[in-house]
Amino acid sequence: MDKMVFAIIADRFVGDVIDELLEAEISVTEMASTGGFLKEGNTTVVVGVTNSQYEKLKEIFERIVGKNSGRDETHAGAHVFAIDLIKGIHI
Repeated sequence: MDKMVFAIIADRFVGDVIDELLEAEISVTEMASTGGFLKEGNTTVVVGVTNSQYEKLKEIFERIVGKNSGRDETHAGAHVFAIDLIKGIHI
């Protein structure tokens, strides 16, 4: 695993994003979340990926959320945070 990704996704996109990640064989953990980060209902997902999977993850987000949000960057349909892992410990 090379990156840990935390994505806060508008509820209207989360089902499609999760379905496509699973179809691409990228495991995802969905967490209930609250707050006004996107100024609407949202869900947080956590994904651990390799660098090659990260490219696929970005493509999925851009295709589903990027073109469909219809909003500016401040009010986008998702906010994605990717953290490079120096050393992952698999237990």
